[in-house]
Amino acid sequence: MFYLVRIVLKSLILSCILLSCNHSPDNQSRIPNGLKSIEGSSAPFNWPEVSPYYYFTEDIYSFFTPGSAPERMISAHRGSRFYPGWPENCIESFEYIIGELPAVLEMDLRMSKDSIIFLLHDETLDRTTTGQGRADQLVWNEIKHLQLLDHYGDTTNFNPSSLQDVLKWSRGKAILKLDIKRNVPFERVVRQIRTENAVNRVLVIVYSLNAAIAFNSLAPEIMISLPVRNFQELDLLLESRLPNERVVAFTGTQKTDQKIYEELNKNGIIAIQGTIGNLDQRAKAKGFNTIAEFFELGAGMIATDYPVELFNELSN
Repeated sequence: MFYLVRIVLKSLILSCILLSCNHSPDNQSRIPNGLKSIEGSSAPFNWPEVSPYYYFTEDIYSFFTPGSAPERMISAHRGSRFYPGWPENCIESFEYIIGELPAVLEMDLRMSKDSIIFLLHDETLDRTTTGQGRADQLVWNEIKHLQLLDHYGDTTNFNPSSLQDVLKWSRGKAILKLDIKRNVPFERVVRQIRTENAVNRVLVIVYSLNAAIAFNSLAPEIMISLPVRNFQELDLLLESRLPNERVVAFTGTQKTDQKIYEELNKNGIIAIQGTIGNLDQRAKAKGFNTIAEFFELGAGMIATDYPVELFNELSN
């Protein structure tokens, strides 16, 4: 059974603090008094005890099944990508996002020279941190003290996050989509998921049916997202031995044939429509109703770089 929980802030003082903040990491009133540390975390800071929105589930398989899943789910691509002051792939940015809307949080995994898995999209550190060079050529102790840059190149006070810290942080508050980049062994990711008892809050992204089959053999209890962008990929998935209740289908970043949604839903598989890129930019120009309509066509989730704007459109 899953729950979409809306935290009601009862303290008038705390409410005033939250209402007065400008959703900027430079505004320390964003973080209320009474912080809760994560037990066993290596992070040098504390996390807010509550957030306005979060997802919690005791059964991730039902959570990602048509008919029992939350309606009109939103996946925040890289957590927070285009919001000034909030860098991508960053726990503090995840806190910001789930303070604005109920969202599944997508993130990218890389590995340091000493085999620590952490959040980073690019092979190099240059674009999103104050560091330089290939991430896999530096040890974690060198990486974790860097500062993160937002999309616009501004330096923040935030540091790179390890997968371990993200898994600890997400307990009881967030569903994570893990995009495992090249040269990060599936086995290491699975080991950390199991160690943190995070199976019920994790979905792993793979890029082919063969990779999905291999991952399912390694960790049959963990949910998988794989591409189903056309009828050929749909047929191959349905003909495979992958259990439908363990997979979700990413239908790509172009407009999807409605019949693909219908077939996926009929077979108990959630369709994730990506709008990253052209569809998101069209929505910025013409209105976010242009991507919200994918829910009406049969998508169960939309993966976007503009989760706040899409949520506001759906809330109107």
